[in-house]
Order: sequence, then structure tokens, then C-alpha cells
Amino acid sequence: MAPVETVSLLRDGIAAARAGDKARTRTLLRQVTELEPNNELAWLWLANTAEDPRESLACLRRVMEVNPGNEYAAAGLPDALCRAGVVAAKANERMQAKIWFAEATDLAPRNETAWLWRAGLADTAEEGVELLQFVLAINPANERAKQGLAHYQAQMAPRFACPLCDFQGEPGKNPHACPRCRSVVSIENPAAFDAPTGADRRMLETAAHKIYADLQADPSSMNAYKLGLSYLNLGYIDEGIKALQTAIKARPADAAWRNQVNRFVKHREAVRKTADEERRRLIPASKPTIMIVDDSPTIRKLVSVTLGTVGYQVVEAADGYEVAERIRQQGAPQLFLLDINMPGLDGYQLCKMLRQNAETSKVPIIFLTGKDGFLNKLRGQWAGAVEYLTKPFDPQKLLAAVGKIVPLQKAPA
Repeated sequence: MAPVETVSLLRDGIAAARAGDKARTRTLLRQVTELEPNNELAWLWLANTAEDPRESLACLRRVMEVNPGNEYAAAGLPDALCRAGVVAAKANERMQAKIWFAEATDLAPRNETAWLWRAGLADTAEEGVELLQFVLAINPANERAKQGLAHYQAQMAPRFACPLCDFQGEPGKNPHACPRCRSVVSIENPAAFDAPTGADRRMLETAAHKIYADLQADPSSMNAYKLGLSYLNLGYIDEGIKALQTAIKARPADAAWRNQVNRFVKHREAVRKTADEERRRLIPASKPTIMIVDDSPTIRKLVSVTLGTVGYQVVEAADGYEVAERIRQQGAPQLFLLDINMPGLDGYQLCKMLRQNAETSKVPIIFLTGKDGFLNKLRGQWAGAVEYLTKPFDPQKLLAAVGKIVPLQKAPA
């Protein structure tokens, strides 16, 4: 076909484009490029009337191949790259989209749209933050960039990790208590331990055993601190304080922990002093307090009635946790009656803990058990008991054993 015919096709194609008939335009201009592959004008008009942004980009690239100095193609290329990148991104062609947007920012460093899309396709939060900072440097008022920056910064925030049950929470959220084991996870607020924390005791006892083993293998401040937290949540305040004091003596010790532990100890001293004063005000000094610790409500009731009838004040507890709570609320009794065979913490273990607690270390202990025998009695003595009663026991024998250790004051004549 002669060049005059190419000119005619080109003229008709441009006229169709101006008339809004893009389909006819593309048909005519494709014929031109088939006849004259290096026709810049035909490729430019094809780029403007292309159905697909990727086709438009290909047409502009062809113009640049024919004439690298074509100003119209050079000026339109960054936007064409962006439009093609958007199509690729929406088609989940991430790698191709990233290539096109990167090329767009190379050609037009102040192209907000390209930087914004690059940030949206970032592989890491850190990369996304860096790219969005370019957008905000160009336009500080760009709301999408601000929202994206907040989103990525939240992702970069450390995840909540419970020090006791290893629960992993959402980034940027640092709850007062673990959503899983319900433990208070910091001693920053000492008053949080003035009442039971509501922690899952089974999970915490398991965690405490594991942390204790970890501490033996690695006596670090972190392990000691975690053990202290577990004891505090279980209600063993004195044992928790001892573990926390071990934490601040260990290496490496954290200065923040040291300050928190010191504040916690002072708070507990104030709480104990207030509780002691309240007890002295409410409880008559002439009425000895006996604490019965047994998982059987029947045994507790029998002991309470037997001792209460003759003038003792009896405090009941079903397990070691309730012992800690009763001591916290009412102070140490003058005598403990401990059942040996209890679920969880048995009598021997509880006896050992009471002996290690400054407030209860000198309080006498009588063991109650369904097992008889010399070895059981010997083990009870080793644990720190002063007497050993076999269940079912005679009420008079119970009164005699208790009266021998904590005699009642006779009423004045």
C-alpha cells in the first residue's frame, strides 16, 4: 500500500478518535502500524485510545523505542505505568505491579499515586512505612498515607506476650491481664494483687512448675521475675516477693523491675499493717484462731463445730489458695489443721510453704489424715508438724490436741 494510503488511514483514525469512536480509531491505527511500524503519531493515538492500560503502556514504550526524545510519550509514561500497575495489582500480579510502580517513581519522583501503591504492595511493615514517608514528604495532607502509616506502625509494635502462659496477643495491645490465663502480667500497679486476680489456677500452677524448672537451669532475672508473678497471681504473696527480690539481684537485672519491686514491697507492707490494725480492732485477743484446711466440707464443718463450741474462732480453707486468701484477709492463725491428701498442693507441700513464710513460719501445725503408720507420722514431723491426728478422729481427742498447743483462756471467776 502506498504511503498516501497510510496518511489517509491515519487521518481517518484521528478523526474517529476526535469523534469519540475509539473502536474505529483502533482498527484504522492498527492498520497504519502494520503498514508503517515506526509511525510515532499512530502509536501515540493508540496509547490514548487503548482499551487496557497495559496496552496503552505498550504503545507508549513503542513510541519511545522509535523516538527516545518524544516529549509526549515521556510525559505520559509515568501515569501509564501507574494505571498498568493498578490493573496488575488488582489481578494479584504483585511482582509485575511492583516493577511498574517502581519505574513510575524513578521517572517521576513526586508521583504520589505511585509511591502510595508501592507502599500498599510492601512486603514488610518497615518497607511500607518508608514508602509512605515519601508520600507525606510530597503531600503532608494525604489522608490515605496517614492511615496507611498508622496501620503499618501498629503492625510494627511489639506483640503482647504473656510471661506466664506464652499467649501471643495482637500487636500494639498491652492488656493489664492475659486474655488466656487471666493473670495480672505486671506489678506496675501493686494494688492489682490486693484481691484475688481471678487467674486460672490450673494453668498457673502448671506454668509455675515449668518456670521454677527454668529458673534452676537458668537463674536469670527474667525467670525469677516470671516465677514471682506466678506466685503473686496464685495468692502466695510472700513467696512472690522473694522471687521478685531474687530477680532484682540477678544479672542482668532490669532497673524498671527493681523500682517496681521496691514499690510493690512497700505497698504490701502498708497493706499488711492496715490489715493487722483492722484485725486487732475486730477480733478479740482472748479468742484463739484455728485454721482448718481440708478439701472435704464435711470435715471442715465437723472441726468448726467441735472447736467453735468451746470458744475457738475457726477459719475454713479448702486448699492452699484459700489459705493464702484467709491469711491475707484475717492474718495468720494460732494453729493450722492441715489435711495431707488434698488435690493440687498437698498438706506436706503446703506445710513447707507455711514454714518458709515469715508470717506463718512459727505457727504450729497439726496434720489430719486418713493414713496411719510410723512413716507417715515421721514424714509429718519432718515437714514441720507438731501433731498427727488420724481421720476419723474423736472430737475429744481433737480438743485435747488443740488445747495442748493453743489453750483457751479461762473466763474470770
